[in-house]
Amino acid sequence: MQTLAVAEYLSFHRAALALGTSQSNVSTRIKALEQELGIVLFERNTRGVRLTEAGRLFVERVSAGVDQLDHAVKTAGMAASGEYGRLRIGIHALIPRSFLAELIGQYREDHPGIEVEIVEGTAREAVMQLRAHRLDIVFLAGAAELPDCHSRRIWTEALLAVLPERHPLAVQSSVTWAELAGETFLVRHGGTGRKCMTISCCASLGAGLRRRSCAST
Repeated sequence: MQTLAVAEYLSFHRAALALGTSQSNVSTRIKALEQELGIVLFERNTRGVRLTEAGRLFVERVSAGVDQLDHAVKTAGMAASGEYGRLRIGIHALIPRSFLAELIGQYREDHPGIEVEIVEGTAREAVMQLRAHRLDIVFLAGAAELPDCHSRRIWTEALLAVLPERHPLAVQSSVTWAELAGETFLVRHGGTGRKCMTISCCASLGAGLRRRSCAST
């Protein structure tokens, strides 16, 4: 620091004042550094000091190193306080304007220093990656039973039944699971549809629903 101060003020006296130490201490420390490096950093004269070419190169390198160290310290501090870093989120699908999409969007706005990485996949894949520490958090449909993970319900959404236009129930504003008993459900393979349907079937006293899977491309 003494070398950088002298290079900035081109004066041992003013550098000492800026550092809050004695001029002799600054001069001694720089002289010892010059002897250790085997080069002359400053040319001394009655009007003050000036950097030699070797001194100029040395100060440039040291200044760059100090800036890098300062940046590293600040970055580490921001990461420790949650202001900087990366958040890896596992989801099945991110639907525009849904609760989850709005939630993630708000988080990004509130934490601009956090890089948010979205990983899409099945619930089973997401949980496996969470347990392997490749994800930081996952969002799942239904009540997940994961004794080795911390979980909580954060929102609920209504399920929509998509029916053919001429279906007898299509004219109703809402339907119950009992009314859908005996219907065939078309759900995407590996999606949350089968799980949601199973949970709802149990909640509706085991209404008999049939499931038909389809592959997605």
